Amino acid sequence: MAFGSKKTGCLVIVLALACPAAALDFQARHRHWRGGCAGVLTLDADGAGFRQAPAKKKAHAWRWKWEDIQQLELGDDRRVRILSYKDRALALGRDQAYEFVLQGSPDLAAAREWLGRLMDGRFVARLAAPGERLLWELPVKRIRRNAGPQGVLRVYEDRVVFAAGKAGESRTWRDSDIDMISSAGPFELSIVTFERGGRFDFQTRQRLDTARYEALWLRLESLRGLRLLHESNQEKETAR
Repeated sequence: MAFGSKKTGCLVIVLALACPAAALDFQARHRHWRGGCAGVLTLDADGAGFRQAPAKKKAHAWRWKWEDIQQLELGDDRRVRILSYKDRALALGRDQAYEFVLQGSPDLAAAREWLGRLMDGRFVARLAAPGERLLWELPVKRIRRNAGPQGVLRVYEDRVVFAAGKAGESRTWRDSDIDMISSAGPFELSIVTFERGGRFDFQTRQRLDTARYEALWLRLESLRGLRLLHESNQEKETAR
């Protein structure tokens, strides 16, 4: 199934979820200090890669296996950010990151579902992807040092979504992406996730219903308990 065309520079997707060789090919622009370069960003069952096109003598070309990627972000602003484990020698050992801007009008929802199945908690969805059944929602503002975006927090049966009014600020968290939630009062809610710097503090613009909060807390804590039990069993097996 294909979307877009090479003539228009739009996203070209070859997607066959039942096939292990399925791949997503994006016409993309690699952002760097010299203005960036155009090429193709590929995501497949084995990992991710980028090749500059047309190729030059020293064309930019990389290939990462999924285990070589600390975090991959996909945003509704069409930005893809890949954080590797490679140290930046000129940046005091900070990890090397690569940023790409997808061209055209890509089907981000399909890409999010596909990446979510491949990457576990290292995938960050900076977009709002609704679940099948909405349980409740609440208007909120994210609290942070610089201007926090406003939006709506939506709780579904299998995920929590922050639909922000600003591109690149939304999030979709599966239950397994959330470490814990807490509340210091009826107008505050905090969500801690497994992404880097993954603490999200919200000021709710309506009173947070206690029963709804407790039901969500119990749902996530039960999953956390299963996860801790699994980790404990793994440690016991390793110690034998």
